[in-house]
Amino acid sequence: MNFETLVDEIYEAGVLPERWPQVFDRLAELADAEGAMIFASAPGVPRWTSSEKIRERIDRWTKSPYATKNPRSARLIVENEPWFLTDLDRFTMEELDNESFYRDILRPAGLGWCAGTSVRSPSGDTLVISVEKAYAKGPIERAVADQLDGLRPHLARAAVLSGRLGFERARTAVATLQMIGLPAAAVSQEGRVIAANPGFSSSTTIVGTGAQDQVQFVSQVAQAMFIEALAKPLSLSKTGRSIPISGTEHSSPLIAHVLPLRLAGLDVFAGAVSILLLTPITQQRSPGPELLQALFDLTPAEARITSLLIDGNSVTAISKMQSVSLNTVRTQLKSVFLKTGVERQVDLVRLLGQPRVQLIPDRDA
Repeated sequence: MNFETLVDEIYEAGVLPERWPQVFDRLAELADAEGAMIFASAPGVPRWTSSEKIRERIDRWTKSPYATKNPRSARLIVENEPWFLTDLDRFTMEELDNESFYRDILRPAGLGWCAGTSVRSPSGDTLVISVEKAYAKGPIERAVADQLDGLRPHLARAAVLSGRLGFERARTAVATLQMIGLPAAAVSQEGRVIAANPGFSSSTTIVGTGAQDQVQFVSQVAQAMFIEALAKPLSLSKTGRSIPISGTEHSSPLIAHVLPLRLAGLDVFAGAVSILLLTPITQQRSPGPELLQALFDLTPAEARITSLLIDGNSVTAISKMQSVSLNTVRTQLKSVFLKTGVERQVDLVRLLGQPRVQLIPDRDA
């Protein structure tokens, strides 16, 4: 394996997080291992990415009680030790045979040996880089760990770079939304604010930040819906989540919309996984189609009909205005509903604006 090429691939992954699995495959080759992974050791839902070959096995592990507490993490995740540690650096063979984590979780999954190191990320989390080898192949030798040590400074820098780029992306996202008058915050899987624009803090008394920068809704129901949305990242990544919130004497009603922020790799490093977007339902006109297209990943046609619908046009009217069939408009709307996380026309209108005239849904829409 060409060392310089691998180093180049590591730094490329620092900028393009989707390349990390390719880097993990290269690390695994060094150790005759099954794959490698990065895991964020932090409270809340586990954040990780891995080689494709071991993805299902790591997913099962992260959903087990051992995800946040296991003997390997306790002994091998050691701060201020800038090298890779193997199982046999911290365990005896007898201890490994008696540990249920190894005996009942790793070995039945075809794993059982590792070489791992930890890196402190910009978000304050500890990132664990681990090469996972099959138990049947025997332990990772110290000589192999020494080779990995030569790559560790590059892996650490690339991980930090991924984190800093992730934070910059979060700040850019919320700043852009501020420019068009939309209060927003980038939040972690645990509901902690990573970055927020000024409008988020000053626009309403209905939602704000509490202790440890946690998002806090005045409504307990809204708070429960928000936490539930963040706890289901796979569902959120497909549809987002819209949370209607009643107004108070001092604040107008609004829609809080939770949108996925980034690719799977970046959330591991930066911790920000979603945008919390606040939209007052007193808004009188639709945002432009271009903005709708960018915010919700709509096609140009979907963005146009969404803008027209928000501005108070019926499905029948949109069909005539766009010179397309009713079935075409309805099909496009179904796609818009999926992407924006709503189920009805009226919910879509309330999500992004209130029409100047009362919307009367088509009977067959």
